[in-house]
Amino acid sequence: MKKTVRLIILVLIVGGGLTWAFFFREKDDPNLIKMSGNIEVVQVDLGFELSGILAERLADEGETVSKGDLLARLDDSNYILQVQQAKAELGYAQAVLEELEAGSRPEEIAQAKAMVSQREYALKELLSGSRAQEIKEAAAALDQAKAGALAAESKVALAKADYERYHKIFESGGISIQAVQTYETQMDIAQRGFEEAKARVQAANERLHLVKEGPRQELIRQARAALEQAEADYELVKAGPRKENIAQAKARVESAGEAVKIAEKRVRDSLLKAPFDGVILAKSAEPGAYMNPGTPVVTLAQMDPVWLRAFVSERDLGRIRLGMEVEVSTDAYPGKKYPGALSFISSESEFTPKSVQTFEERLNLMYRVKIELSNPDMALKPGMPADAVIRITQ
Repeated sequence: MKKTVRLIILVLIVGGGLTWAFFFREKDDPNLIKMSGNIEVVQVDLGFELSGILAERLADEGETVSKGDLLARLDDSNYILQVQQAKAELGYAQAVLEELEAGSRPEEIAQAKAMVSQREYALKELLSGSRAQEIKEAAAALDQAKAGALAAESKVALAKADYERYHKIFESGGISIQAVQTYETQMDIAQRGFEEAKARVQAANERLHLVKEGPRQELIRQARAALEQAEADYELVKAGPRKENIAQAKARVESAGEAVKIAEKRVRDSLLKAPFDGVILAKSAEPGAYMNPGTPVVTLAQMDPVWLRAFVSERDLGRIRLGMEVEVSTDAYPGKKYPGALSFISSESEFTPKSVQTFEERLNLMYRVKIELSNPDMALKPGMPADAVIRITQ
């Protein structure tokens, strides 16, 4: 029994000694560079390029998303309307261009030629002066107007005589005032008819003078200008559209096409999509909120690869180089090793953060390094503490 106890004690002493020796040998091994730090990821705040009302947010915190997944969308009703308007403008511009390129239609040429003929006839009529028949008709109209005026004047005299006669009878009490007023009204009507007849005589007299004098020079100038314009229009229609007009129409089509592209891009920009595979770390807006351009909606983290942010002392700086293999371990997953590579070495020294090194080591200037790690299962999380070891080979 005593021998068994002594054997157990001996094994414990030897085992403990070997463990102690191994630990301190590794700790003091000059070929090992040890570092501690925290896991970092690429994370971005995602927002819209446009302003508008947030209609829907489809991603929540902690969700895993793939590149191209729809995360949120704005109310796009106004942007869709802009697309429709832009397409309508493009269609109109294309129709104008097609019409110009097709040239003038036969019916348009015929219409322009007919207008020239009409203008020529009108000018010819003015230049030929008044016809004898027109003068005869104007004189007859004047005679008729004068006869009408004489008849109207006779009616006035008769109505006036009746009124005066019956007014005397009224004064003697022979008739009522209503009867007198009736004759007075008839006299007024006759007087107005006479005035209208005299106006017709004056108009007919002026018409006769105008016909005898012939057309005024102003009317002839206007008719001549109208003919010249009709002839110019006919030549333009017959020649077809000018090259510069076609070029301008093409430019309008191109401008309208660009407007359609811009409007369609606004519709696409009203959709917020994941730029890479990752995990939603935070949400910053809810449906119904007004979003300005660039206002964050969600924060997306890229979980593979990740980086360990650590520090190396100045004395070890010359022993490391980019691309060196690194072995990383975490408290969260004891015994599991993550292979990595040194991807960044700072060129400026700095004091080590309090959370990383001991007080004595914090007094030394350190250099920040980054170690890139593959994280396909997303086990390594942002902020997770981790240790790293670089083995220096001779």
